[in-house]
Amino acid sequence: MGVSSLLYCGTNYLLLPTSRKWLGFVLNPYDPCIANCTIDGKQCTIAWYVDDTKISHEDHNVVSMIISKLEEQFDKMTVTRGKDHAFLGMNIAYTRQPTAVISMRCYLEEAIADCGMDITRTATTPAHPF
Repeated sequence: MGVSSLLYCGTNYLLLPTSRKWLGFVLNPYDPCIANCTIDGKQCTIAWYVDDTKISHEDHNVVSMIISKLEEQFDKMTVTRGKDHAFLGMNIAYTRQPTAVISMRCYLEEAIADCGMDITRTATTPAHPF
C-alpha cells in the first residue's frame, strides 16, 4: 500500500452514505464505512468511522486531490502523512511495501488502566492450552 493519509472531520461520515457514489467511489457492500474507486489504474480506498477517516492510494497526489475535494464540502481538516498513523485505536506502521504492522497496545493499556483491574499475568499466546 503506497501513501496513506488520515483525516479528522466531525461530519465526514455523512458524505458517502448519503450519496452512494462520490467522485466515482462506490460503497463496499459488506462494510458501509468503506468506499473504493480506481484512480489512474490503482485502487483508492476511503475508510471512515465517526470522525476518523483513512485515505489510501499509491500516488500521494491522488490523496491530496481527495483531501481537497473533501475540504470543499467540509472545513479544513487535520491531515497526517507518512508511515505511522493512529486510526480507531490502532497504530498502523507501514514498515515496507506491501507490509503494515497494526498494533493496539496503547489502546489496550488505556482500557486496562480505565477498568481499574490489576492485570499482572502474561502469556505468549491468548489461545487456551490443549
